[in-house]
Amino acid sequence: MPGAGLVVVATLLLGCGPASPVRDGPWPERLSDLAVLASEENPLRPVAGFAYTLAHPLFSDYAWKYRTISLPEGGAAAVVSNDETLAFPVGTIITKTFAYPEGSGGRVQTTAAPALAAAEAGFPRARVRLVETRVLRHQASGWEAVSYQWNAAGTEAFLAPAGALVPLTAEAGKTFPYLIPDKNQCAGCHETAMGTKVLKPIGPKPGNLAAHSFADGRSQYAVWQQAGWVASSPVTPWVPAGSRGAAAAHAYLDANCAHCHSDTGAADTAGLDLRITASEQGRGRCKTPVAAGRGSGGRAYDVWPGQPEASILAFRLGHDDPGIMMPELGRSLVHEEGVALIEGWIRELEGDCAPGLSL
Repeated sequence: MPGAGLVVVATLLLGCGPASPVRDGPWPERLSDLAVLASEENPLRPVAGFAYTLAHPLFSDYAWKYRTISLPEGGAAAVVSNDETLAFPVGTIITKTFAYPEGSGGRVQTTAAPALAAAEAGFPRARVRLVETRVLRHQASGWEAVSYQWNAAGTEAFLAPAGALVPLTAEAGKTFPYLIPDKNQCAGCHETAMGTKVLKPIGPKPGNLAAHSFADGRSQYAVWQQAGWVASSPVTPWVPAGSRGAAAAHAYLDANCAHCHSDTGAADTAGLDLRITASEQGRGRCKTPVAAGRGSGGRAYDVWPGQPEASILAFRLGHDDPGIMMPELGRSLVHEEGVALIEGWIRELEGDCAPGLSL
């Protein structure tokens, strides 16, 4: 029967571990007591649930990310639309563990993470520095978000409601402050409808999930459907990871910016819509900034076709000054590959905003 092996794997995962996941009530002080990750093992594995990835993830200072989902017994995610976050049942727990491969002299490497090979794949911990695990838990009253900070030995993570700044040094020599967000900062991204105080996941959208294929060639989203983790419905995959061009740029902007830059997000007054469904005008084509100042860098338009060097969007993505950069939370470093992708997209746009005028 198609998908039977996946169901067996899921059953085995749900059956292992010292305790059942803590799906409601007070947050445990230790991550291990939440009972969703086998933190004492190498590799790190889900105790109850499965691992997943995003073809187009949010950039977080080149950290490697290991994502898991634990659904309540008999639960499945519902589809809202191809490009909106799935609706998960009450009792769902989503984790995202951030880590860096260790470099020499206590430094960390800022290299691309290996692709997730399968839903049951673990996260190798040899010569890896675990930094934090963020957790989203769906209660009857709504989603809650907290962070757990790993100890230096990588043997346990502890509740960090006030967040933390972890100084790290990349192998190239640049020192940067890695931010573990506090509860308010978690809400800053996950409250996608400003003023509602309602949090929700922002990453797992059908199109983004379906754009990743496992090592055996199967679509990640098809695996979810076969296992019954998501309701069966048609899906249009976003472009695969590593793609170039407009479609890849649109996916990147959706993953990195759209939780604020939409018609309901925290940056709704900016008049910039960076969802994958937006129009080119919505994405800032020939749009003047709502507020001038350092953030505009003296540039006249958010996106000037053919001129990334004259576009505010590329300028802010390529900056690491906290008063200028975008996104303004969750990174200290510039995502060089992401900036190159956006600059390439702008360079290929045809037309002009102000003929005869250039930066």
